[in-house]
Amino acid sequence: MNLRSVRGWLCATVFFAGTPASVLASDYAHECRSADGLYEMSDEQLFAAGEEPRTAIPYSTLKDTVLSERKGYCLSRGQHFQFEAKTYLRRVRFKVDGNPVEVEMLCELAADGLPAAYNCEKEVVTLQTNSGAASASTAIWMHNGSVMRLDAKGISRVFSYEKPRAGMRRAGARPGDIVFEGTREGTAYSGTAYMFSPNCGRTPYAVAGHVTPDDRRVLLEGQAPVLDADCKVTGHRRDRLRFDYLKR
Repeated sequence: MNLRSVRGWLCATVFFAGTPASVLASDYAHECRSADGLYEMSDEQLFAAGEEPRTAIPYSTLKDTVLSERKGYCLSRGQHFQFEAKTYLRRVRFKVDGNPVEVEMLCELAADGLPAAYNCEKEVVTLQTNSGAASASTAIWMHNGSVMRLDAKGISRVFSYEKPRAGMRRAGARPGDIVFEGTREGTAYSGTAYMFSPNCGRTPYAVAGHVTPDDRRVLLEGQAPVLDADCKVTGHRRDRLRFDYLKR
């Protein structure tokens, strides 16, 4: 999910979103993705991932489970600008070829009415909820449409596949395969990530990054190797990894 980050909530990430008509510079993001990566939702419309042209799929919502929520406002130039962020699980039902299907999706709603030319002079949080810390010894996360497992022991951190999405299975990833192994010190992460290829298997490369202050998102970055047909390194490309907390 590519929500557009534009400024921090002090140390956390904030996104632009729709606001009252009096606020001119505004944007909005409300996106969901299923654990298997096959379906995605944008602004309450459900689609098959990667389908072009996109055709909305009629669906019904069975249950929404809020994982975390944050609301408040920024004071800037004597005005109030509301913000909201929510991460939740949505279970939906729809039909594929006449057969009923139910899937669970990880959703993010992000809204910030602060215009681009303004700075948040004072942030006031009116609501902040968290259904449970993600720092348990074992927790379930999402990574690019795949369900992940995080194992934590001391400063050691290991992300491995619990349920790889279809594309990663085709690339050779299997449940239990490690995607990242390293350490966490404070909010900083560092270690080794692995990319997968059907021809070359797993290839390691160094990454570093951080976990957000609410312990619900890990962002890593590194230089992933570019391989030729013989699995030889011919260069490097900038790579970013994002892990989002699902549940304990």
